[in-house]
Amino acid sequence: MARVSVAQEHPEPVPETSPIAVYTPNHPLPGGGPGGGPDGALPEAAAEAGRNRNPYLAYLASLDSAESRTTMRGCLDRIARLLLGDDIHGIDPKTGGKAPAARTGLGFPWHVLRAEHTIYLRARLDEQVARDPKTGEERPWSHTYRNKHLTALRQVIKWAWRLGLSSAEEHARAADVPPFKGSREPAGEHIEPERVGALLDACDAHLDAPEPDHARRAELRQAALRDAAMIEVLYATGVRRGELARLALRDYDPARRSLHVRGKGNKDRRVFLTHSAASRLNTWLAERGSDPGGLFPPFTPRPQRIRRPGAGGTIDHLTGQTVSHMLTERAEQAKTARSTAHDFRHTVIGELLNAGVDLATAQALAGHASPATTARYDRRAEDVRRAAVDRLSPPPTKART
Repeated sequence: MARVSVAQEHPEPVPETSPIAVYTPNHPLPGGGPGGGPDGALPEAAAEAGRNRNPYLAYLASLDSAESRTTMRGCLDRIARLLLGDDIHGIDPKTGGKAPAARTGLGFPWHVLRAEHTIYLRARLDEQVARDPKTGEERPWSHTYRNKHLTALRQVIKWAWRLGLSSAEEHARAADVPPFKGSREPAGEHIEPERVGALLDACDAHLDAPEPDHARRAELRQAALRDAAMIEVLYATGVRRGELARLALRDYDPARRSLHVRGKGNKDRRVFLTHSAASRLNTWLAERGSDPGGLFPPFTPRPQRIRRPGAGGTIDHLTGQTVSHMLTERAEQAKTARSTAHDFRHTVIGELLNAGVDLATAQALAGHASPATTARYDRRAEDVRRAAVDRLSPPPTKART
């Protein structure tokens, strides 16, 4: 029987400077590592059982969407590196690039964490900064981003307890970490209609592109129809990029001009399209066809085809990252500022409230759990405050008298 190593994730010893170094000798990793067999190797069946008792894998498996799993995996990996004394982003200090064997949270002994470790971690998270890739400017992590890491920490500690790797008392004390407080304006910026029009024009320019290669011309047209429909849907509904990527053909009701959206926490809602968005979507569907699967599918490399992962003909789904890449590419073609899916969301919610739509309706369309979240997108209060300031008299100067 083949043998696999479940200890290879962290081949190097935990540095003595790590706050968990004192615990590792007597707390081997679940399912392997020191004491788990010769060289940390186990038969495949035993290794699989060990993986099933790994809090890291168990927590990630409990999440509903692939996007959530990617986000929280990143949080846990950064936490593990902080506690192991590594660079938080897995950067090799010698080369300045991404370390090919950067350690992650997979083999980290989450079950040994105690209150002193989690409080230490909270202090380290409070020190973290993000660097703007364009300007080089450093800004502290937002309180929401830091709290997202604390959420991942609490959950993986809870799973260590659920799997019987720590006691209820140890779990309660380690997970009792106060959240970071603060408030910020909602992410995203308002997109002017002219910028959206420029993105659509960039798509339309490829519908009949002067391309001598007939096959390539068909590929450009296909991508343009899909991307224009996606942009119109984003501008009409303000759905999240992951929600857009998860849409299937069956979610579209052309008679009602509506989409059935699965949002955060596996909560369903129905959003509605403008006549313009519905027209773009219907045009794209005439190109896509009626096969089941993703409403907005990815394409294969050239020769470009709608991607189908299996032999059954079901069409594949996009990823949220692909949505972002599409918006960036179309903005470059339109020679306009880049817009994110959240910019569209920010714009739609703000426009709904500006148009006098009541808060409860805007909340339902946005898929927010709390009306307070929706209210943060209301620009009317900002307009009132600006008008109030405009009523102030400027200080007298010789030029004004």
